[in-house]
Amino acid sequence: MRAWRFHETGDIKNLVLDTVPDPQPGPDESLIRVVAAALNPADRYLVQGQYPRAGRPPFTPGRDGAGIVVKPGSSGRFREGDQVCVLGGLTGISMPGLLAEYCAVPDAWLAPVPDGWTLEEAAAGPLTFLTAWRALRVRGGLEPGETVLITGASGGVGSAAVMLASGLGARVIALSRDAAKREALGALGADAVLDATAADLEKQVKAAAPEGVRLVVENLGGDWLDRCLRMAAPHGRVMVVGLLAGLTAEVTIGLLIHKNLRVEGLSVSAYTPEEAQEAWTEITGLLDKTGRKPLIDRVFDFESVQAAFGRLAEGPLGKVVVRVGA
Repeated sequence: MRAWRFHETGDIKNLVLDTVPDPQPGPDESLIRVVAAALNPADRYLVQGQYPRAGRPPFTPGRDGAGIVVKPGSSGRFREGDQVCVLGGLTGISMPGLLAEYCAVPDAWLAPVPDGWTLEEAAAGPLTFLTAWRALRVRGGLEPGETVLITGASGGVGSAAVMLASGLGARVIALSRDAAKREALGALGADAVLDATAADLEKQVKAAAPEGVRLVVENLGGDWLDRCLRMAAPHGRVMVVGLLAGLTAEVTIGLLIHKNLRVEGLSVSAYTPEEAQEAWTEITGLLDKTGRKPLIDRVFDFESVQAAFGRLAEGPLGKVVVRVGA
């Protein structure tokens, strides 16, 4: 089979298309013919040698994907020909990932493709929506009527958070630098969409949320963390999800103390298989009620993975997907 692999960590250009033996699944794994894979910033970090628990080169990344069962595992949950998507686990981290024509995935981390979804949508959904759900509900405890602020709202996790928070009955304030993306975020369910580059952004947030921002989904990191502390209401919660704007941050400790803020970092990897399955059922049920699906920015062919990573670096609206096979 063909698989994208890096033979040494470093530049994303180290990722090359190789011909390798087909994977041999273990008894608790299903062999999947990959149809679509979605890219994540974490995939780039892994190639660059900046991701914990990463597999040793030569290694195939790719945490997000969907495909068709070729050889079912021993769990009895799936049959040959079933369409499935991957909810997490170590696939694409320390186990070979989904930027390949075939992948062996533990049954515990597989779920059926939701009714009415394409395989591209199923590839784009799980990790971003599970991350957003963890920030909003599992750890953030978002309640209907509360106001949530979402930074980097046009990305994969950001757009998922907009859709889920709106579906949960929250008031959603979304931030984006791009005018066209701001319009799209309004269509996804955001009640207020603000220019992240505005000089008076904090004033605009206060005007949009006179009752205060109770929860922040912080996708950017860097200087944004302290800004989010300033925009959060007293006793608010700040869920730190991403670090695209910087790996380190300076925060004003007085804000934490006097506003009684809770700041928490979180990762989709914290789910157990059972928790991921339960959360995915809740997520897809909510999306079915609201008529929402994962937002796809662009689909690239399998030979164009480098171009797909280039698009990811540009800041897409939603997810970048690679079409692996038919």
